[in-house]
Amino acid sequence: MPAIIPSAVKLSLVLCLTLSTLTSYALTSNTQPNIILISADDLGFDDLAVNGNPVVTTPNIDLLAQQSVKFSDFNVSPVCATTRASLLTGRQFYRTGVSGVHGGRDYLKRDETLLPKMLKQQGYATGTWGKWHLGKSAGYMPWDRGFDEAYYAELYQHQANTGWLNGERVEHQTWVSQVITDYAIDFIHAKGQQKQPFFAYLSFLAPHEPWLAPDEFVAPYLEQGMRPAMANLYAMVSEMDYHIGRLLKALEQQGLSDNTIVIFISDNGPWWDSSNLGALTKQEWQTRNPSKLKGNKGQTWQNGIKSPLFVRLADTKQQHTVTRYVEVSDLLPTILELTGTALPATNLPIDGLSFVDYLNGNTDGINPRKHLIASHDLHSDKSLFNQWTPVDALAKAKIDFANQLIAYRTEDYKLILNPAMDRADYPLPQNHYLLFDMQNDPLETVNIIKQKPLIAQQLIAELQNEFNRIINEPHSLRPPVFTVVQQDISVINAFAPAATRGNTKSTAHFLSGMSHHNDSVSYDLDVVKAGTYQLYVEQLNTDAAGLVVQVSSTNTSLSTELNGDLVQKLGNIDLPVGLSQLELSILSSNSIKPWAQVSKLRRIYLLEANSKLSNDELTRYGSLLPQ
Repeated sequence: MPAIIPSAVKLSLVLCLTLSTLTSYALTSNTQPNIILISADDLGFDDLAVNGNPVVTTPNIDLLAQQSVKFSDFNVSPVCATTRASLLTGRQFYRTGVSGVHGGRDYLKRDETLLPKMLKQQGYATGTWGKWHLGKSAGYMPWDRGFDEAYYAELYQHQANTGWLNGERVEHQTWVSQVITDYAIDFIHAKGQQKQPFFAYLSFLAPHEPWLAPDEFVAPYLEQGMRPAMANLYAMVSEMDYHIGRLLKALEQQGLSDNTIVIFISDNGPWWDSSNLGALTKQEWQTRNPSKLKGNKGQTWQNGIKSPLFVRLADTKQQHTVTRYVEVSDLLPTILELTGTALPATNLPIDGLSFVDYLNGNTDGINPRKHLIASHDLHSDKSLFNQWTPVDALAKAKIDFANQLIAYRTEDYKLILNPAMDRADYPLPQNHYLLFDMQNDPLETVNIIKQKPLIAQQLIAELQNEFNRIINEPHSLRPPVFTVVQQDISVINAFAPAATRGNTKSTAHFLSGMSHHNDSVSYDLDVVKAGTYQLYVEQLNTDAAGLVVQVSSTNTSLSTELNGDLVQKLGNIDLPVGLSQLELSILSSNSIKPWAQVSKLRRIYLLEANSKLSNDELTRYGSLLPQ
């Protein structure tokens, strides 16, 4: 058992789904099917033996694939958080507030209804373990979003992983793939004993870099003469495969296999570099990608978005390959139909379409799916953005369609705007379109835009209309809103602002660049109870000493000089109940250092007025928060 340390802490067709019209498994069986959803992290389509990899050993996933309905044309997003947002909402991720992987761009809006909450209304127990990446503060954690049990694993601690189980800090001495699987097996056993249908979402961290795996999984690859980078990468896949085998065996031993649907996907395509072991060589990369797909993680080429999708149906013999195009947002309505769950009447419109017919072997007819493919890069008309810049109203107005690195997919065609160069060196100018025939050229080798001008014009118009429509929706790309309560320490992640001005820059994990008069940052707050709060800042540098800052809210304005301490109290502020903003700005500088700036602002803490926590205690508290 882990040691527990208490913390102070398209309007779519599926809208017509009703219980009276569903032809799902749930309505033809005596019991509701359990659902196990397994996601790998940065696993390429070719990273499995069943998909042609000549080196990696994945016997359990291969067997699962052989027992499943397999999809040969399933797409996700080019990066992880955006895929997960669509997976759990059935919506295009920009609509959900998620548009990137860090810097606050990975917060899923609180008014989104997630799949586990929908299934709970149908009587399901819900659990998730592993990577979350959809927000890391109060109101955004998985236990706040409909999961009965949730383990939030710290990124990317593969060995001796730490995390948070239902909000309580936990530490483990084992590898994270084992931790995730152990939690899931215990959960499934308990729900099986209680005869309660369950939704179990296992979100593995493998094989995301840093590439690191237990020796017993690495050794066989080293013995084949592989360098440590490739050996550890493949070992992570093999270790994950081993634990998936444990999971499926436990399911069988408990007599639940015949009533459990198992779904396996990856969150995006493969990456070629590791912070601990360096990059793969060109030859290693080619070996890893026998299908010869173009691109990699983060790009709109197929190798950035093509994912395995295996669906092992409960109590059926359906084991065929589906060649029709489907996308990650389709999984939510498909699971709803399989479980006999109606989309809540108050739910925001979803974009996904159920593919239950394809699971049942009915693959004829028109496929209406059309999808905007985007990643974590949003580009302005004057290159003012980085991938963590908050997109407020002013920033939205500067988004320039012609400069985006996006794509548009139908079953027959794929249009790419401004394709990035892949590792095979595919040089292309900016503001450039490519068109590919995905039925006859799935490797994207021949640009047919000149041969198909009418189709190209139509798809260009559709892509532009869809992109602008989503971007201009009032709540798309919305930055996070931080919850403030008096009974606990309220945390504002400084790297997740609502807006920045002047030299202020949001980075992946810090706020930086504040050095001159009127450099400022603001945060959206939702105050549960009006009152006076003590305001502290946590910063990991001393170069800010001597800067005079002003803090403003609806009812308060105060100024103070930064002293360079790790944690510093700036003063007391009054906050009204409800939605408001908190602004931090530079007034002047008393520093003798001309380079003085706020460059590593990590968090802002709000404490109730009578709290007596010391700076050291706040530092300790911050060290136990999600990083």
